[in-house]
Amino acid sequence: MNTILDYLELHANLRGDREFLILQDERLTFAEISTRVQRLAGLLRARGIGLGDRVVLYLARRTRYLTAYMATMAAGAIPVHLYPERPTSYVDFAATHTGAALVITDQEQAAWSSFPHPVLHYPDLSDAKLQRVWPGPRSDSAYMMFTSGTTGQPKAVITTQQNVLFVTQTLIRMAGMTQDDREVIVMPLGSTGGLGHFHANLVLGNRTILLPYFFGSMSETDLRHTLETIAEEGITGFLATPGLLGQLATQHRELFREKAQKLRYILTNVCPMRPDLVRDLMELLPNTRFHTYYGLTEASRSVYQCYNDDPAHVSAAGRPAPGVRITIDQPNPAGEGEVLIKGGNVMAGYWGRGRDGFDGDGWFHSGDLGRVDAEGFLVIRGRLRDNINVDGLKFLPREIEDVLLSHPAVDDCAVVGLPDPIRYQRPGAMVVLSEQADRSSIVAELQTFCRERLDFYKVPTCFYFTEAIPRTELGKINREALIEMMTGSD
Repeated sequence: MNTILDYLELHANLRGDREFLILQDERLTFAEISTRVQRLAGLLRARGIGLGDRVVLYLARRTRYLTAYMATMAAGAIPVHLYPERPTSYVDFAATHTGAALVITDQEQAAWSSFPHPVLHYPDLSDAKLQRVWPGPRSDSAYMMFTSGTTGQPKAVITTQQNVLFVTQTLIRMAGMTQDDREVIVMPLGSTGGLGHFHANLVLGNRTILLPYFFGSMSETDLRHTLETIAEEGITGFLATPGLLGQLATQHRELFREKAQKLRYILTNVCPMRPDLVRDLMELLPNTRFHTYYGLTEASRSVYQCYNDDPAHVSAAGRPAPGVRITIDQPNPAGEGEVLIKGGNVMAGYWGRGRDGFDGDGWFHSGDLGRVDAEGFLVIRGRLRDNINVDGLKFLPREIEDVLLSHPAVDDCAVVGLPDPIRYQRPGAMVVLSEQADRSSIVAELQTFCRERLDFYKVPTCFYFTEAIPRTELGKINREALIEMMTGSD
């Protein structure tokens, strides 16, 4: 197979009547999806869309999103992925930055009347008279996807067709996926997580259940519906964030245990799982295999492991995937330095910025601080840019966060370096307290707790209390927002 799209044609020909995508009451077979993709590709060609053109995807309904994604590739163009939760100002930025020839949307926005780029409203594809385009020349670039941009303007990552096939096979091997598995996808399709699992199920020809809500703002009803869907659809595989699994394991523990009996595997990404949560999950679902992987939009699924096989390494990200090399740049005496990556999963470059981030030997600089232990496991310590510098003494927030999270009164926390006129920075902590916490004495208690376990300069000088830690769309701590919130409170 030359591209991921070839698998749709394969399964449409071999098992066309098999259900492929399910979203609420919509249950579509491989043949039905293939027909929709060909008709939409024909419409794109009629609009003048051709080889190498960029097309922004801004669709809320997930079956439409995936149809538009594959149709764009079938027309020879390069899809530009966006979350449907983004404002139209971000759509404008994405289209301008990539020089997009078209935006495909199913969202009703007043802004479209004055939008500065061509817009195609998702059409009715039931008309049998629509011209079908299949196959055609395909771009070497499979798609573009933006980095989070938490410390600057987002960059458009160019992922190649070969990147996609390489990473898809890595995922299938990692989870031990088979043609008998069924997955539910709640992660965004505009992320490497959600889209990657769609690719894996497409390659295997498996049934894929799409859930209609955004994982970052799921209600209690949504969480229960997810568990009910897992049981009713016989789901065997599930990708989730550590935060989502933590919610299920605490707020819906018994329902999780009851409904997830058929889950063969659960994967997590985005950020590390707390060791206590890993152990709790393996006890809660002893017949389920728990996997994690580390990577970036620029280098997806670089490292992975199964916690069940390596329970002594629950704090590690794992070992390099087959065909991926990891090295540590200029390690300090503790073996820590920037994580460098090379392999078939590494992007071609950034749109308009070429090979930014690569050195002369082809290593991609991840921006993450880590070390490789004696058994070859990569341990991620945090982002280099998140270093806190107290008068020349440098350390990472996670060291303090791990201590605070071990206190029974702390449900969640995040630490950042706050500006200090004398020492350059001082550590500040934002904390979510448990319901049982004694708030009258908690600050003094937490500072004493930290002093007993940390070097004196790492003890937070100030504490801020909140109902929730600000995070990005994918659940990572938004430290820039934290700093703004804390300095605004001074």
